[in-house]
Amino acid sequence: MFKSKGTIRYDDNAGFRLTVEVNQDLSNYYRALIPRCYRVNRPRWAAHITVVRPEKEIPPLIRYWGDYEGEEIEFMYDPYIHQDKGYYWLNAWCNRLEYIRTELGLPYHSPFTLPQSGFTRNFHCTIGNYEEILPV
Repeated sequence: MFKSKGTIRYDDNAGFRLTVEVNQDLSNYYRALIPRCYRVNRPRWAAHITVVRPEKEIPPLIRYWGDYEGEEIEFMYDPYIHQDKGYYWLNAWCNRLEYIRTELGLPYHSPFTLPQSGFTRNFHCTIGNYEEILPV
């Protein structure tokens, strides 16, 4: 696993979206490693880790919303590129983000992935989406 840093950003213009901005070079580098037999598109958003998804979650304890805007956090990520349902991503872990989700009244666990030892939740950084290029 590797360590990196990012900046916490809150956005409540269209639902509640909480992300960690990460260095765009991280996403670009891993996307460049994906085989050329796939047409890989950049994600819709700049490189980030999603902490609260606006289309799926509303924080019950909204009074804490925005408390950590601009805070720099450290996270760990696995360089293994995961692929499923048209997306490529890197798994990421961060105890600070687990704490922030708990403070907002959101579950800190995920029913879909098992976290690394010492963490209770997996986060992820999408590095691209794809269409398979089929042979003619």
